[in-house]
Amino acid sequence: MIGKILINIRTLGLGATLLYALDRLARHSGGAVTIRSYRLMAQPVRDRPRLPERRRKGFEARPLGPGDAALAQLPLDTATLERRFAQGARCLGLFRGERLVAALWLQFGDYEEDEVRCRFRPAHAAAAAWDFDVYVQPDQRVGFAFAALWDAADATLRESGRRVSLSRISAFNPASLGSHRRLGAREVGRATFIGLGPVQLCHSTLLRARFHLALRRRSRPVITIPVPPA
Repeated sequence: MIGKILINIRTLGLGATLLYALDRLARHSGGAVTIRSYRLMAQPVRDRPRLPERRRKGFEARPLGPGDAALAQLPLDTATLERRFAQGARCLGLFRGERLVAALWLQFGDYEEDEVRCRFRPAHAAAAAWDFDVYVQPDQRVGFAFAALWDAADATLRESGRRVSLSRISAFNPASLGSHRRLGAREVGRATFIGLGPVQLCHSTLLRARFHLALRRRSRPVITIPVPPA
């Protein structure tokens, strides 16, 4: 047990390890208490693909709109899909033949977070997009699908004039943080949310007062994310 705690402190940091421990305890509350801690990341849009042409063979990327049959291959329920499309989110799918092997979502403009009550806003909306819910099928996670997906996402972002992609990554997920950093992402802020029923407390390095207390379910902070030079 002590060894595991020390490993967590080395990989997550002391603060995130304490929050992670509280999150494990909160999961026994039946949803009455929730804890989420995020690293807010900015990733430059690349001018050229990561993968050489021979590695890209066999992959094909295309957007998935509402009602697309391929959406059934994602671990998402109908309500979540409808909510995302309703706020203008776009889904980009990566295929091998007819099989959807990976996907990610892009939001242009404000992003209404679906894990906590929060609106993330790019400081320069014309220069940045928001990416979220990057998914790779389990049997494709060792291979080239992840890089091929991001090559396709970069092409989509370049076409729209965006030079940076913003995202929030769980502070409790060092593997995902590492993957994004290898893509060139860097941390531009942090945000932690503690929920108790309808009450939500947010602490963020990007809020002017650092804290936001929401006493009603409709109340939420708006966190503006800086867009660094690409």
